[in-house]
Amino acid sequence: ADAAAAAAITAVLADTKGVTEPDVARAALASLVGLNQLGPSPALVVSSSMPVRDVEWYGQPAPGVRVIANRGANGIDGVIATAIGVALTGAPTICLIGDVAFLHDATSLTALAQRRCDLTIMLVDNDGGGIFSFLPQRSLLDAARFEQLFGTPHGTDLLALARAHGLDTVNLESVNPNVLTPHGVRVLRVATERAANTDLHAQINAAVINAVSE
Repeated sequence: ADAAAAAAITAVLADTKGVTEPDVARAALASLVGLNQLGPSPALVVSSSMPVRDVEWYGQPAPGVRVIANRGANGIDGVIATAIGVALTGAPTICLIGDVAFLHDATSLTALAQRRCDLTIMLVDNDGGGIFSFLPQRSLLDAARFEQLFGTPHGTDLLALARAHGLDTVNLESVNPNVLTPHGVRVLRVATERAANTDLHAQINAAVINAVSE
C-alpha cells in the first residue's frame, strides 16, 4: 500500500506544472541524504502547519536525516531560532518554513549573517496562512471575510527583510535537492498560491485512494 501510494504521489507531481509545496518538502528531505561527515547527522527542522504535514504526507525515505519539529505558544513561533540552534551543533541544516511562521520569528534573523554554520532557510511563501484553506471555515465564509480572519495576507517582501539583515537570498522558480544543500546561511524563497495548493492536495489524495484501493 505504501509503495502504491508513493507511486501515485510521484505521478501526480510529475504532471503538475511549476513548483509545488509537496515538491519543496520532498526536495528538502532529499537534499540532506548522503551528506556524510564526521559530525552530527544532517537535520531538517520543520515548521508547524503545512510544512510538517507535507513532509509527513509526501516526503520520501531519507536515511540518516534527523527531522526535528517543535510547537511554540502560537504553534509557529521560534522555528528559525530552533533551526539556528540545530545548525550551530555542526549539523548541515534545512529549515522548512512558511511565510507566517517566518514573520513570527523574524527577530531571529538578527546577526544571523555572522553565524558560522550551514543553514538553508527554505521559505514557502503563499502570502498567508495556507492551512486554513483546508479547514471548514474556507467554505463557510465569503472570500473577503475568510482572507481577513484566516488567510491573513501580509504583503511583506520577505527576501528584502532577510537582505536587511545581510543574508544571502535567492528567489527560486524551481527546486531540486542540489539547490537546497546547506552551504553557509541562505534564505531561499518559493512563491506558491494557496487555492492551487489546496486543489493539488485534493488531487493527490484522490490518486492515492485510487491506487491503494486497486
